[in-house]
Order: sequence, then structure tokens, then C-alpha cells
Amino acid sequence: MSVTREEVVKSATKLFKERGFLSTTIQDIAEDCGIAKGSVYKYFPSKDDLFSEVFDQCHNTYFDQVEELKRLPGLSPEEQFLQQIILRFRYFIEHKHILVEFTELPIQQDPKFQPLRHKVRGRLIRWHSECLLQVYGEEIHPYLWDMVSIYRAILKEYLFWIVYEEKSLSLEETANFILDKLNVLIKHLKACNVKPLLKQASFERYLSWGLVDRHGETEQILTELFREMDSALDTIPSGAGHRSELKELCHFIQTEIKKAEPNLPLVQASLYYLEREKELKSLVIQLRNIIHSCT
Repeated sequence: MSVTREEVVKSATKLFKERGFLSTTIQDIAEDCGIAKGSVYKYFPSKDDLFSEVFDQCHNTYFDQVEELKRLPGLSPEEQFLQQIILRFRYFIEHKHILVEFTELPIQQDPKFQPLRHKVRGRLIRWHSECLLQVYGEEIHPYLWDMVSIYRAILKEYLFWIVYEEKSLSLEETANFILDKLNVLIKHLKACNVKPLLKQASFERYLSWGLVDRHGETEQILTELFREMDSALDTIPSGAGHRSELKELCHFIQTEIKKAEPNLPLVQASLYYLEREKELKSLVIQLRNIIHSCT
């Protein structure tokens, strides 16, 4: 029996979610898929590599759910923000063995996992800044990065209590409490004209998702990303014709962004099309972020 790479990831996600990283073996995953242990290694050289893929896909799924929330009708920006906090708590409780407890695992020191961790952190930081601006407006821009730092610290601390003391805290009450305190703090900052401490430069390492540390200049980063995308395209379980179409799109984007005046709307449309493929999603998000920062 043969299975696809995605089926292996699906099995691993289920077992990591239920048992955690340390209590799940490659043999367990192979048995769950109904294949030999060696067949798992055909796709992933190690359990660490497989966990990294699961970790990445879990965050992609989380952001997909966040995007669905944004499309709900009739919610004010503040109500939407409140629902996003509740969703974050609920999702991270459900995936605590993957998204919370990884900080205590040996994989945290894995040189392949560290750039992924930076990437995810950068994506979350950027998302938090967008949420705060949507709720409180451009008036808070001078304090934006201080607020991002405070908001992230609050989320992290309450997430710990919710994950490990679920019965003692209501998700809705906790989210309302956090929102109420943010409102008070924003009001105070506006009224007192306090000098901000943090600037965007403080977060640049994470906003660029650690890629600069890995590859150097932007051109090198893009070259590496397109190389990774080309390899990922070969794993897509679809016909040769579809893969060829996707490769042509990648080539178009790579050529277009080198121009002095690239056709950005067409580039963005091409990126959204590529993002529909699970195997490319994470890479496309990184690529979009870099293109955005350069234009």
C-alpha cells in the first residue's frame, strides 16, 4: 500500500495532537497509515522534520480559520477582535501538544526548526499589529509596537492558565477581560501622551521571519524560496499538466519581481492561486511578505 506525503502529515498531526511529540514514534505513524516505517522516511528524514511540517500546517490552518472569522457578517472590529482571541485560545488548547509544549522539546534547538519558529513568530507579530490597528485606528501607531509586545505577553500568560487550568477560566470571560484592559491602556496612552519605547526596528528580525539571518540579502532569500517552491511542486499529488502550470506561474513571478516596475496586481493574483496548494502555502506566504517589504 502506498500513501501520499499529505496522508503521512495527516496521520502525524492526529497522533502528535493526541499523544505529543515524545510519546509518538515514526513506527506509530507508519502503523496509523498502514505502511512500513521506511515509507515514512521516504518523505521525511526524521521525526523532527515531520513535526516541523505538522507545526507549520497547524499554524496555516489557524490563520485560515482567522480569515473565515473576518468574513462573518455584522461584527464590529472590536467584536471581531474578541472572537479572534477566543478562537486562538480554543485552537491552541486543542493543539497544545503541538503549538504550546514544543518550547519544552529538544526540537526547539533543531537548526532546521529555528527558522520555522522565527517565521511563525513573525507572522503572528504582523497579524497582531494589524488587529490592533483595525480596532484602535492609526491613532495608536506611535505605540503600536509597545502594544503588540504587551498584547502578546498577555495572551501568552493567559494561554498557559487556560491550557493547564481549563476548568477554572472561561474562554469568553478571559477574552473580554483582556479586551477591557487593552481598552483602558489605549485610553491611558492617548491621554498621557507617553513616549513609546519600542519601534518597528525592534521587531524586524521576526517580521522578516528570520530569513535574513539564514540567507543574507533579499535576492538570496528569494532565490532560496523559489528553489524550495520548485522542490515542493514535485510533491504535489496532481497531474503533470497541473504541476507544469504551477511551475510556469512561479517562473512568471520570479521574472516579474526582478523588473523595475513589476505588475504587482498580477503577481498578487498569481500568489493567491499558488497558495491554494497546501504544499506551497507556507512558502507563498513568506514570498508575499518579502515582496510586500520590498515594494
